[in-house]
Amino acid sequence: MAKTNVRFLPTLRGWLRAPGSRLCSALSAVLFALSPATAAQVEEPLKVALELHDAGKIKEAIVLYDNVIKTYPKMAEAYFNRGNAYYDLGQNEAAAKDYSEAIRLNPKDAEAFYNRGNAHRRLKRDALAIKDYDAAIKLAPDDGRSYVNRASLHFDARRYEDAFKDYSEALRVNPKDADARYNRANCLLALNKKDDAIKDYDEAIRLDGKLVDAYYNRGIAHADSNKYDNAIRDFDDTLRLNPKHAEAYYNRGLVKSRTGKREAAIEDYSEAIRLNPKDPEAPFNRALAYLQLEKFDYAARDFSEVLRLQPNNAEAYIYRGVMRIHQGKDKDAEGDFQKAFQLNPGLRKKVQPAIDEAKAKAKGKS
Repeated sequence: MAKTNVRFLPTLRGWLRAPGSRLCSALSAVLFALSPATAAQVEEPLKVALELHDAGKIKEAIVLYDNVIKTYPKMAEAYFNRGNAYYDLGQNEAAAKDYSEAIRLNPKDAEAFYNRGNAHRRLKRDALAIKDYDAAIKLAPDDGRSYVNRASLHFDARRYEDAFKDYSEALRVNPKDADARYNRANCLLALNKKDDAIKDYDEAIRLDGKLVDAYYNRGIAHADSNKYDNAIRDFDDTLRLNPKHAEAYYNRGLVKSRTGKREAAIEDYSEAIRLNPKDPEAPFNRALAYLQLEKFDYAARDFSEVLRLQPNNAEAYIYRGVMRIHQGKDKDAEGDFQKAFQLNPGLRKKVQPAIDEAKAKAKGKS
């Protein structure tokens, strides 16, 4: 019944947002087709709009883009840039609409597909986002951003093999991308390929020695591989970089418990509880450590805290009942057992031998 599994942190890093607005690249051909005077009339407000956008005056920039589009409704760059402005304001529907118009006017614009994919992602339209990233990759197969963002959607949907392939493509484009290496390691860990995951975490850390999540998740992989000394070193490094990492304290406590260092484990659980007092698993496991040390009063206190956080936790009632037997509180213990069986009738047959054993052990000490 003990809750002693280390907790994997599946947080991805490096999801990439829309690229900056553009002026000269695709616009040059449009301006070339205009008379010099007309070209200047178009280029100047676009330059000013970009400057306003960069200065954070996004609404003013949109007004200028509106004027350009009204006069030149077939200028793809104006729609693209206005889409970026809407995106930065969080107006994702408007951004997607402008990117769509930019794509209609220039179907080979990889960045417009990429940006529209980002807008769809914000709108939780993941299938459309993936379709846009597909198009961006087809047009620009050596741009790693679309692989990274498509991979993150696959990961969130637990399509870990697909995510792994996309992060591998991102690393083909940029082998020194520490975030992509870290994210690919997460895919491998989720696929239970722990040795390969550790190799990718190693490389991510080599590329970026301050990548705290890589140390943490490598610690998870080591712990799950029963390489406890390595796991503790990784959790140590995690806490060196982030002393407020409650999960690292919690998991280091689990590893110390597994290696019989229960007093040290209790210290780590205590720190995890201090940093995250709403997590019921830390007091649960600290209670188990106290139980193994036969500190029944402390264990009962922690199980009571678990039940305050999780009033329907049948296992916690069983354990607290056992503690109360050792405390000589037989009536309270029986109340806990009955509550547990009410919550989970299937527990009775499973735990009755342990309850009987605890009663016999307590009676022998009296």
